[in-house]
Amino acid sequence: MPIISSFRSFTLLALAFAPLAAADWYVRAGADGDGSAKDKPLPVMWKAVEKAARGDVVHVAAGTYLGKTGCGHIIVTVPGLTLVGGYSADFATRDPFKNLTIIEKSPDYKGGATGMPEGIIAGKGDVSGLTVDGFVLNAKARNSYDPSGKIMPKDCEQGLLFQAEGSTIKLRNSILLNPYGDGVYCSWKGEGNEVVNNFIINTFYAAVETRSAQPDAVVLVKNNTIAFCWQQPAKGGALGIMVGRQGKTVIQDNIFAFMQCEDTGQNYGVAVNNNFGNDETVLSGNIFTQCQGGAYAYMDATKANLLLWKPDEIADLNKDPESYRLAKGSTGNSFDDPKLNPDKAWFEQFSNFVASTPGKLNMDAMNQWRGALGLPLQAEPGSARKNWGMAYPLEGLVAGLTSKLPGKGVQTGKTFETYSGGGGAVGAGGAAAPVAAKEYAEIAWDALKKGAAGLKELKDKPVVLRAGVGLAKNDWFFAGAPRENYDCVALNLPGEGEMTMKYVFGYLLKGSPAHKEWQKASAKKAKYAKEGLIIKGTASYVGKDTYGYPAGIIIDEVATP
Repeated sequence: MPIISSFRSFTLLALAFAPLAAADWYVRAGADGDGSAKDKPLPVMWKAVEKAARGDVVHVAAGTYLGKTGCGHIIVTVPGLTLVGGYSADFATRDPFKNLTIIEKSPDYKGGATGMPEGIIAGKGDVSGLTVDGFVLNAKARNSYDPSGKIMPKDCEQGLLFQAEGSTIKLRNSILLNPYGDGVYCSWKGEGNEVVNNFIINTFYAAVETRSAQPDAVVLVKNNTIAFCWQQPAKGGALGIMVGRQGKTVIQDNIFAFMQCEDTGQNYGVAVNNNFGNDETVLSGNIFTQCQGGAYAYMDATKANLLLWKPDEIADLNKDPESYRLAKGSTGNSFDDPKLNPDKAWFEQFSNFVASTPGKLNMDAMNQWRGALGLPLQAEPGSARKNWGMAYPLEGLVAGLTSKLPGKGVQTGKTFETYSGGGGAVGAGGAAAPVAAKEYAEIAWDALKKGAAGLKELKDKPVVLRAGVGLAKNDWFFAGAPRENYDCVALNLPGEGEMTMKYVFGYLLKGSPAHKEWQKASAKKAKYAKEGLIIKGTASYVGKDTYGYPAGIIIDEVATP
C-alpha cells in the first residue's frame, strides 16, 4: 500500500502551506484595536499576552496596565515570548526610562489572591526564552501604609516583582520597586540568563536571588542600581543579591546603595550575600555605598560565615578573589560615591531610621548626603520603626537615581534594543526571517500501520491527516523534537476511545499556535476525539514495531475541520 492515498473524510490531495511566522502584537492604554498592527493596538496588555504564541513579541506603549480585572499581574504561559515596553504612543520610538510603561494593581481591585502568582510579571511553568524589557513593576498598590507612610506588613500582599522558570530568561531596562518581598526570584536554568540595566529599589529581603539556580545555570547581573533594601522582622534580609549554592552568578558593574538593617552582626544589610560559599561567583566592577551590614558576606572552606565591610578588605578581595570564595576575574570592586540624588522627603525619613549604629554605617557620609539634599545634619541615632518601609515615589526616580559614574549602575542614555516577532533583539528596522512554505500531502491511516509498505522508509515527509485528541505520552524518538521543548501526545484514529492503541505520536512545540489550538481542543476532548482535528506536520517512522502505528508527526498546525 502506498504511503500517500486518498482519505475519505475530506478531499485534499496536496496543500501548500507556509507555517505561521511569529507575530507582533501592539498595546496602548485607551486604544480599541485588535493588537494586530501599530495603528490597531489593544487597550490591555494581558489580552495580548494571552493571545501571543511562542516567538511572538508584545510591544507596549507608555501608560498604566492593571492586569486582568485589575489584579496587577501579567501571567506568561508560553516559552519564547518577548514583552517590550517603553514605546511612544505611535510606537515610533522606544525609551523605557522616559516612556514609562507601568504594571500595577488597580487600587479598587476587589478580587482575591487565590490562584495568583507572586510576581507582577510571572511565568507559569517553564517559560524558557522569556525576555522582559522596559517595564515599571510597582507593588505600591499591593501594600498597606499607615498615615505616616510606614508599611504595615500584616496587611500587605507578600510577594516579589518578577518570577520565571527556565533558561535564557532576560530582564532588561526596567524599574522594579516597592515589593514587600524580593525584586527578582527565578528558577534559573542553562545559559543566557540576564538581569541587566534595571533599577531595583525599595525591596524587602533581597533585590535579586539566585538561590533556585540549577547546576548548569549562568546568570548575568550587570549594570543594575540596587538601593534601599529593608530587613523583614524575624526573617532577616536587606540584601542586594542572594547568591545560590549552584550555578554561576556574574555580578558586574552594579551599584549597591543603602542596605538597611536593624540587627548588626547577622549578615543582614549586605550588598552581596554568598553564604552558601559558591566559588563560581564572579564579583567585578561593583560600587558599594552605605551598606549598613557590609559589602560582601561569604562562607569559607571551613564553613565559617564571614563578612567584608572595610575598604582594605575589598582591595584584598580584588587582588585575591579565590581566598574569598570567588572565581577568577573578580576585581575592580570599590567603595565610592555613585552620585545619586534620591527623593528628598523620602530620604529624610529613611536616613532618620537607618542611622542607628555607627561603624559599618558611615555617619559622615550619611551627613554629606543629607547636606547635599538640603537636610539638617544628623548627630544622634535614628528613629527605629517610626520611619520604615515607606513607598519610594516613581516620579523623579530615574533622574534622581541614575549614577554619574561612567559605566556603573543603570545606563539611561543608551540606544535601546528593538525587537521583531521570531527574531528576538534585532537592529532598527529588523524583521523575522520568512518561513519557507511546505507542501503537505494527504496520508491514510492504513499507511501508518505496522507492516505497511513504505512505512520504514517514511522520513521527514510533510503530511496532513485527520486525528482525534488522545492522551499525553512520554515517548521521544526524534532529535528535531527534544523533550525540553516539545509535548508528546497521542494522535488517535478518529472515533476511537481514549485508551485505544490506534494512534501515532504527535509532537507539539510548547507555546506554538499548534500547541495552543491542541489545548483548546483538549478542553472538548469528547467532541474532537470523535470528529478529529486536521493535523499538518512532518511524519517519520519511529524505528520500533512494538506499536500498532509506529510513526510520529512533528506538528506544524492544528485546525478544526
